[in-house]
Amino acid sequence: MKTLLPRIARLTLALPMIIFGLNKFLLFANVPPPAGTQAQSFLGAMFTSYLFTLVGITEVLGGALLLFPRTAFMGTLILLPVSLNIVAFHVAHDMPGNGIWVFTTLLHAVVCYQQRAQFEQLRQII
Repeated sequence: MKTLLPRIARLTLALPMIIFGLNKFLLFANVPPPAGTQAQSFLGAMFTSYLFTLVGITEVLGGALLLFPRTAFMGTLILLPVSLNIVAFHVAHDMPGNGIWVFTTLLHAVVCYQQRAQFEQLRQII
């Protein structure tokens, strides 16, 4: 049970990141636009620039790295700025949103907590 919960959290975080990252390229799921005009302007600017592609690649790469225990810490580091940006966007512009952002944020917190020893090693290097 001690290793099962972190593994489930890691894989459950990897799945939406890969799916939403691939959706940025394949457009298989229709995501409703946010309600606020500021949020719509922000996302409109993101969709028409290189950021949309960059975030999609980052989500797919980080999610794929989370699938394997050996590369999970690198996937966590890659996805950390993406998750923080998702939280900042929804807190500032679209608080209710679709709710998935709260779930992925909690999963990312669990995965980061599970990898706290690796974060400590990284902090000592820096």
